[in-house]
Amino acid sequence: MPNPSDETRDELPGHQLVLFGDARAVARARADPAVNGDVGPNGRRASLTLGEAARIIREAVKDKSYRSTSLGQLVGRYLRWFRNEYGATPSTLRDYEAVLARMSITLADREPIDVSVDDLRDVIDLWGERSPRTRQKVTSVVRAFWSWAEEQGHIAISPAARIRRPRAEKRVAPLLPADARPRLLTVAKHPRDRLALFCLLLLGVRRGELAGIQIRDFDAHRCSLRVYGKGRKERVLPLRGPVLAELQLFLSSDLPHVGRPPEADDYLLHPTKKVYAGRGSEGQQKLSVRAYPKKRPSPQAVHRWWYRQLQAAGLVGQGITQGLNMHLARHTFATELRRVAGIDAASQALGHADLNTTLAIYGHQDQSDLEAAMDTYARWLEQQREDGIVPPEADP
Repeated sequence: MPNPSDETRDELPGHQLVLFGDARAVARARADPAVNGDVGPNGRRASLTLGEAARIIREAVKDKSYRSTSLGQLVGRYLRWFRNEYGATPSTLRDYEAVLARMSITLADREPIDVSVDDLRDVIDLWGERSPRTRQKVTSVVRAFWSWAEEQGHIAISPAARIRRPRAEKRVAPLLPADARPRLLTVAKHPRDRLALFCLLLLGVRRGELAGIQIRDFDAHRCSLRVYGKGRKERVLPLRGPVLAELQLFLSSDLPHVGRPPEADDYLLHPTKKVYAGRGSEGQQKLSVRAYPKKRPSPQAVHRWWYRQLQAAGLVGQGITQGLNMHLARHTFATELRRVAGIDAASQALGHADLNTTLAIYGHQDQSDLEAAMDTYARWLEQQREDGIVPPEADP
């Protein structure tokens, strides 16, 4: 695609102007007196705010107009391959397209064979103020695209091959407060809420997985729960101990606001809604709660349910809907299972495809591990003393 010259750029429509540069280029152009409200070389005025530039970029991604560029066309072919041959999920495709579309817009004046490693570093720098973990993901997306382009013969050598993923800080996975589990399970009123809490606290399911659980996914005879996670992957979690007892109680109880026991195609955390139910004797408005057991709850509905449980347990104040993310329950479960059964069991229970993912998050040794090690060491010292190997006065 030919590059627009400085003489013709002012004549381009707004969306095409941004397609030949990113918002930062627009900012540089606006800082130039020749285009910042002054007459340009062709006698016309250019006026585009950064907010307008950002909006045009979003619209270019939404309506796929970024694919009018040479690089955007190649991105479209890659996403089609990624969906049809690799089997990427819709959510993964959206994440990849958000990065690659912005790359296509930023490098709209480049042919794929002309893109250099410095060009790609400029693209990644668009996320320069974000966290290292975010920049890791962006770099991985960019490298995956150009590796595909090289494998498919669209370019000779990937310009992203020499780009390294940034080193992310290693942090200890945050956990729920130590008394959160007993407090939550004590105040939960209905077996449905208790069973959902058990799925979070004792099985480590994700929010999206919890939202997708239907009654048919529980197998009381085989003592298992089938969960559908990221990337359409499914895993079977064994049910043991109090989870089984809670499941039996739930299956024999009527659903709240439904008036019947659960059915196979009901969702565990189905949504409810307050609806108008007429007026009272004094003319006041009356509301009733209507349940929709066949409807999958939205992520926002599950989020609100979680914070209602936290508020009832006194773990957050009334009206607070942030601060104790639901994913902390998964971190807590994984940390406890890793200590008891090892990292391999934790990785399988969490549904990680790669053990390195589990190791990166939960493979570290924390204070509890050190305390357990010191307890073991103290017991060993005591045993040595009893055997007469180490006299008491020789203890360190």
